[in-house]
Amino acid sequence: MMIVFRFLLAICAVAMIVFGAVMSISPIPFGFVIVVFGFLLLAGAAPGFVRWMRKRSRRFDKVMHGFERVLPHVLAKHLHDTDYDHGDEDENGETEHKNAAAHS
Repeated sequence: MMIVFRFLLAICAVAMIVFGAVMSISPIPFGFVIVVFGFLLLAGAAPGFVRWMRKRSRRFDKVMHGFERVLPHVLAKHLHDTDYDHGDEDENGETEHKNAAAHS
């Protein structure tokens, strides 16, 4: 039953992304907010798919890193879980070798 729920949630998330992309060209660009919430739903419903997208597109990965920095921790946690290269970052998103150079 949970698989069906996640599948329906993923379908709803994709629909929100498509609808938001179409609405973002309107005079009131509220579509961007719908796209962001669609990606957050997709990250919760299908984290493996979002991880796959982040591996394929470096630009998409940079956008997701940007969202991780500005979103509240509760929401950013879901995006952080979909990342494949957070192993060498601290909680501020800085890599360890950058921190070591700054502290020397």
